Amino acid sequence: MTLTITATIIPGQGDAAKNHRVLIPRIAARFPELIKCSEYGTINLQLDQPFDRSHADFWTPQIPWIPVRMSGEKTGPRPEAFGFIRIKFECPLGGPQYAAWIILPEGASLTYHDDAAEIIASEFISGVAYEARCAIHLDHTPALPAPPWFGEIYGKSLARAGT
Repeated sequence: MTLTITATIIPGQGDAAKNHRVLIPRIAARFPELIKCSEYGTINLQLDQPFDRSHADFWTPQIPWIPVRMSGEKTGPRPEAFGFIRIKFECPLGGPQYAAWIILPEGASLTYHDDAAEIIASEFISGVAYEARCAIHLDHTPALPAPPWFGEIYGKSLARAGT
C-alpha cells in the first residue's frame, strides 16, 4: 500500500544550494546512492497532512563538516547526522514521478516539523516552482528508528517533533 501526501512547494533558506557541493560527498562516502544529489539543493514542502519521520531508510552517524554558508549561524566545523527516507516525488500533481529522498538534517528546524519536508533528488525536476502543488509517495515502511541522540546537540528531538 502506498502512502501519498499532497503538498505545496515553499521557499527555503537557500543553505542547501550553497552547501551541498561540500556536504553531499561526505554523506555519499557512507551512503553512495546520494553521490549525484549535490547539484540541485533541496525542495521544501508544506505537507497537507502530518508525516512521521521517526524512522528512515538510512541514518548517518554525526559527520563533521564545514558549511559554506548557513543562514543566521556562524560557519565553522559542524557535527551533524542525517536521515533519509526513499520516496517518489510527483511534480506537478498529475505529472511525472521522480526517485527522491526526504532528507532529515539533524540541525535543521524543518526536520522536526511533521507538516513539512525537505526533498533531495539526483536529477533536475522541471516542474518545481514556489506554490506548485506536488505529492510524495511512500511505498514501504522505513524500518530504522532514529538514533536516540539525534538532534540533542541542537536542542531538538524527533520524539518531541510536531508538538
